[in-house]
Amino acid sequence: MVFSSGLLLAACGGNGDTPPPIASACSGAISNATGKWLTVANNSFVPPGVVGKSFFSFNQPSINRDGKVVFRARAKAAGGGAGGEPHRGVWAVDLCASPALQTIIDNSTVVPAPNNTGQTFIETPSIPRIDISSPLLASRGNSQPVWTYTDPITQLESRAGTTGIFTWLSGPLGTGVNILGNLPDFSHFQVPGAPAGTKFDVFPGSPTATNGRYIAFKGNFTVTENNISVGKTGVYFRDISIPTSPVVGIADSSTMIPGQAVTFGSTAPPSAAAGKIVFTGLDNEETPTSGGIYVAPLADRPALTAIALIGDPVPDRTGVPVVNANFTKFGEGLAYDGRYVAFWGAWGADTRALVLNCPTDGNKDLIAYCLQANPQGYTAQIPVNQGIFLHDTVSRQTLMVARSGAGEAFQDFLYWVFSGRPPGTGSGDDSDGEPPRWRSSAFAAVDGTRGVLFKGSKSPIPNVTVPSNGIYGAGYASGALTDVIPAIEVGNLVAKLDPGAPAESTVLSVGIEREAVRGGWITLTVSSINPAGESWAGVYATYVSVLNNVPLTN
Repeated sequence: MVFSSGLLLAACGGNGDTPPPIASACSGAISNATGKWLTVANNSFVPPGVVGKSFFSFNQPSINRDGKVVFRARAKAAGGGAGGEPHRGVWAVDLCASPALQTIIDNSTVVPAPNNTGQTFIETPSIPRIDISSPLLASRGNSQPVWTYTDPITQLESRAGTTGIFTWLSGPLGTGVNILGNLPDFSHFQVPGAPAGTKFDVFPGSPTATNGRYIAFKGNFTVTENNISVGKTGVYFRDISIPTSPVVGIADSSTMIPGQAVTFGSTAPPSAAAGKIVFTGLDNEETPTSGGIYVAPLADRPALTAIALIGDPVPDRTGVPVVNANFTKFGEGLAYDGRYVAFWGAWGADTRALVLNCPTDGNKDLIAYCLQANPQGYTAQIPVNQGIFLHDTVSRQTLMVARSGAGEAFQDFLYWVFSGRPPGTGSGDDSDGEPPRWRSSAFAAVDGTRGVLFKGSKSPIPNVTVPSNGIYGAGYASGALTDVIPAIEVGNLVAKLDPGAPAESTVLSVGIEREAVRGGWITLTVSSINPAGESWAGVYATYVSVLNNVPLTN
């Protein structure tokens, strides 16, 4: 694989596509962001309305094609001593309208209706996401029970409603869906296709938003079969523009996998754009034998069109099948712009061992649970052969963007986190309401008129210092990919990225999400450290046109 300096995203749209027209309000912002990095937020920023605390931690941001950035972050007092728990929440910055921070959700935000207990949010346990073509954003939120009612059977006062998906479209915050679907007043939140009055238990992962009115999400729920409680899962959407519109099912545990004699045993949080949805659905999450990645219209139980299936031949960079290579695994996180899909896939039986050590920062209950379960670390088996792929849903062509394996520049595209809800506790960081365990994710973003960005770890070279990992990209034009080239890597100087960072700071870690590249806008998060041990972090954005490179930081 050929590498060169800088990142050029393709000069024209794939297969004749042209970028959407640039909003006139954005022209000045685009000019300001072209050829350089803009600081969206960093450790010097103080959340609006918060006294004595500044940001210190950022999750991967998302952006729409009009330059609105949304991100999850934490803030604390200088030195981390006084001030109690960190201030948590979701913030947004509109690069085309105002650089000012806007609070979407934080610890002091009252949960929107239904809420007759006056509860505020405790945590936003996953990254927020934003619609590609509107300001509509969606975020999960946790709280103490928001609804008190008299149980019709026991006549006792009951409390419910500790989690949901919340939306923002030019304000105010609203409830997209919550776990009160078992109550008659909120039956529009119940699980479609399940026994009447079945509520969702939790909404794992990050919800997605599209068309200025829809949210799509994964939902887990429980039903009784033969007097036994059985966990189920599915992918759903809801029209938030109609206050009591019902949740609509795309596919769930009762849906037959197309062309197979088994139902979906596992579904993943979807991505949506242009009135369509993409998701990974498998018979078995850990060792799949059927299923794959599907696209469908936002409709009630629509026909599912396969993008890539377990057992399909693995294509190379020109679309030609790799010899003796068939997909055995797919990632959950899919990037989608309404036509193009970027995804992670693996093939073959070869693995390598990777020792994972428990986190040292974050939820103390989760850290304690990890240390108890894995005092010497956890050894994961990583596929040797894996890659990032680009699929065109119109031409049906799939191309390999980058791969790992013997003699390849990359060793891995998977990144691991220990997450879940420790037994007997309220919640864990990024809690999906499931027991804590090690989870892996791959990170890629797609703009079909420009190309693909992804996070990757480089293969070690004996006696040579190689960046451990970074964000890389490949341009895409007329159905073909350019060579993979670096955007930003661990070890790069931070001064060109963020002049406000401590002197001599170098990149320590980088992060992108599925919605990091849209309409020419690119956003990412970087943490850094300098020789004096001073740490720094921030969210950054730039704009690339058909002629521009991602600004260099090395």
